[in-house]
Amino acid sequence: MEDKDFEAIGFKCGLEIHQQLRTERKLFCRCPPVYRNDPAHYTIVRHMRPTLSEMGTYDGTALMEFKTRKNVTYQFFRDTTCSYETDDTPPFELDPKALEISMVIARAMGCALVDEVHVSRKQYLDGSIPTGFQRTAIISLGGKVPWKGERDLLIRQISLEEDACREMSDVGHEIVFRTDRLSTPLVEVVTEPVARNPTEAGEMAEVLGWVMRSTGLVRRGPGATRQDVNVSVEGGVRVEIKGVPYLELIPPITAGEAVRQYNLLKIMKELNGRGLEPASLDTDGFTNMKAIEVTSFFEGRDVELFRPWFQGIVRAGGTYRVMAVLIPGFKGVYSHPTHGDQTFADELAGRVRVIACLDRMPNLLTSDDTPLRGVTSEDIEKIGTALHAGEKDAFVLVWGDAKDTDTALKEIFIRSKEAFFGVPNETRQVLNPHTTTFERILPGPDRMYPDTDRPPIVVTKAVLDNVNTLVPRPFWEEETEMVSAGVPSTVAHRLIVSDQIHAYREAVASGCGPRFCALALMERLTSLKRKGVPVSSLERKDLLGLFTLVRDGTLPNEMFPEAATLVVKEALSPEEAVKRLYPVAVDQKDLIKVVKKAAKKDPELVERFRKGHTGPFMGLLKKETGGKAAGRSLFDAASKVLS
Repeated sequence: MEDKDFEAIGFKCGLEIHQQLRTERKLFCRCPPVYRNDPAHYTIVRHMRPTLSEMGTYDGTALMEFKTRKNVTYQFFRDTTCSYETDDTPPFELDPKALEISMVIARAMGCALVDEVHVSRKQYLDGSIPTGFQRTAIISLGGKVPWKGERDLLIRQISLEEDACREMSDVGHEIVFRTDRLSTPLVEVVTEPVARNPTEAGEMAEVLGWVMRSTGLVRRGPGATRQDVNVSVEGGVRVEIKGVPYLELIPPITAGEAVRQYNLLKIMKELNGRGLEPASLDTDGFTNMKAIEVTSFFEGRDVELFRPWFQGIVRAGGTYRVMAVLIPGFKGVYSHPTHGDQTFADELAGRVRVIACLDRMPNLLTSDDTPLRGVTSEDIEKIGTALHAGEKDAFVLVWGDAKDTDTALKEIFIRSKEAFFGVPNETRQVLNPHTTTFERILPGPDRMYPDTDRPPIVVTKAVLDNVNTLVPRPFWEEETEMVSAGVPSTVAHRLIVSDQIHAYREAVASGCGPRFCALALMERLTSLKRKGVPVSSLERKDLLGLFTLVRDGTLPNEMFPEAATLVVKEALSPEEAVKRLYPVAVDQKDLIKVVKKAAKKDPELVERFRKGHTGPFMGLLKKETGGKAAGRSLFDAASKVLS
């Protein structure tokens, strides 16, 4: 499909970009935000339970997570986590630097700042936050960033919030989190669904990322930026794809979700065309759910499909069984394609994997599937007979621990009923660049409520004035200026959000050539780094010193990498590096002798030099000095002798 095809089916996409901020402490405590790869100092095990919201209701996501019966283990560090992370003390005051940075980003995106910052709690029962909720605060509303000429990229809101834990493992009912990332300050930028096709969705993320990085106040590196994308098509609903790690994944992932929703709508039409009613699948009390145990059908056989589950559960002293559930009128539905290599049966498998914790795939088999791994067509026929399945009916086979299969049967029943309504509201996670799978029910407004631990923060005029002084010039204006000065567009695009932009601005302001500075910073230093030269230790003053020597003609452009290498590896000053490279340049008398000797060799080049064609004679001089003399020194000597 091309972009125009996605526009034809009503593609819409908005983004939620999570960007960590460059601060010295975490958001609600004084611990440093440091990633840890060493063994944890201690662990805590907890179980999450849903609580009523301020309105007296339960959030659907919280109820879903409760079904999973997870044992949540947290890994803690005594020197980078504290009693706030363990949920044993209230939060400290909100980090003022984080608040300032979030406001700078908001103003850079043209947003109106709020008058008071109110901290709220957002429930998270997936275990990623020990408190069971995330503290978050709306900073600004209603901004826009110029985009695609005639259109603006519209910002709905920007929030300042604490990051969650890092997931280390998730197997069965056991999930392990590391708390080093917990409470790191980040901003969440929520856009309106203005992308009309997958390509535009990727462009949106790139533009917003460039705006945030141009402030120089955000963290870089793996995990510092994560994108959630919200996708829908005409007739579908908003589906959130969590944690897309790379910008280049956004177009194929959003395209896959659009195709998935389009096919789910086709399945809905097919079911309605069959004259079926959702009431035929009663999920209120599961009174119409017909399920039977078929463990005995495979007794005495080592079925490869069941083997990993059977051996593990029996070894642990659990009860293992195989169950089958009848789904009336669904023949052929489970084999209907959704997206990528996925079928509707994978919609069920995703729910079962997450909610019933039957996470060894494949975790189910439908009557639409081709029998595999020891389950034969005779088994399928026998089970269908036992269920009294008609010609138009289907059934689903699931296996594992007794309690887990009970949960799985109900989720299969629920997801099948949802097929009558098209696309369910849910959050999904990335499987590969083109497909996603179920992660959890999409949270509703009941998960958010005020946090009474922190008072509101008044945004004073003094705060606003300080923030406005820190807002950077729009990156697209400076990038255009660079290109006009001769900097290649691809280099300018990377430089504008790199850590080297400040060195570039300072060097150009002192009279250095924009093109040379940009290429030196983004190409030549990168090349040296690939060769093992530790260019990260090159101090700003030395870097600017090298640029000044190039500007003054003392150091030829092409010798910048060699000089930089000497500065880094031998701890020389820029001037000492030039002397090491060009020992002849120290004595002007010697250079004058070289010029006179060269002039006698080729009088024709001398005449061309005098007429302004200096290149050929300068080439001869460099050859005579063996490349050991600086270009500016040679030129000055030649001008003095030949004038």
